[in-house]
Amino acid sequence: MAAGNDRQARRLALEAARRRYGVLSAGGKRRLLDELQELTGYHRKSLLRLLNRPDSVPPSEPGGASAESVKPHHRRRYGPDVVEALVPLWEASDRLCGKRLQALLPLLVESLESHGHLSLEPEVRKSLLAMSSATIDRLLAPIRKESGGNGWRRTPRAYSAVRRRVPVRTFKGWDNHSDPGWLEIDLVAHCGGRMEGRFLWTLMATDIATGWSESLPIVMRDGAVVITALQLIRRQLPFPLRGIDADNDPAFMNRLIEAWCDRPGQEIVLTR
Repeated sequence: MAAGNDRQARRLALEAARRRYGVLSAGGKRRLLDELQELTGYHRKSLLRLLNRPDSVPPSEPGGASAESVKPHHRRRYGPDVVEALVPLWEASDRLCGKRLQALLPLLVESLESHGHLSLEPEVRKSLLAMSSATIDRLLAPIRKESGGNGWRRTPRAYSAVRRRVPVRTFKGWDNHSDPGWLEIDLVAHCGGRMEGRFLWTLMATDIATGWSESLPIVMRDGAVVITALQLIRRQLPFPLRGIDADNDPAFMNRLIEAWCDRPGQEIVLTR
């Protein structure tokens, strides 16, 4: 009780001093500050902030905030119907990360609705399109954990140096590439849902500007094999190959492909 009385007394003293402070001379202000320092034990700069605050701001203890000045943070809540609508969109995007899925959602929702594959309630649709990438990742975390292949991890490879040198291109990084020749590439595993043992892969390459796609089967996920497939795809393209964008798979992020892209006279832009 005594501590509460002390705080109340300090607050009243500071409020009375604040009303006087504005009309005092420079010498009077210094003397008032000296008195308040001795009376309250507050730092001089804390006292100056309190004495110079606007009338509309309620008083508070130094180092803290008044109850009136703290605005409550209302976290947006998403019900099970929103999560239920998000999961098939995530699957349709080939399980993109939250950052890329958030940028893709407006186009994806519109496309699926126009083809009759999706029908959303107006409030659910509004909530989906208002989601941040962090919220998408948070809501999908339990789904990812339970999905097949979640426990599979590639063994560490010595490709960190190459990956550091290759620039990152985000979903919105294609705005200035309206000409054909910029390919998004990825590998599809024909593994039957299990990554153990040997199986075939397909190298998929899609041109960002035109949607032109090429696919070639490969017998293993290896940089040299990927280069051979890329050379075949390059000869089949009706336009020059200007750049390729891949994920962080060691089959793409390795010195062989980096050197192939930087070969004199070729100079293909490699991003991830």
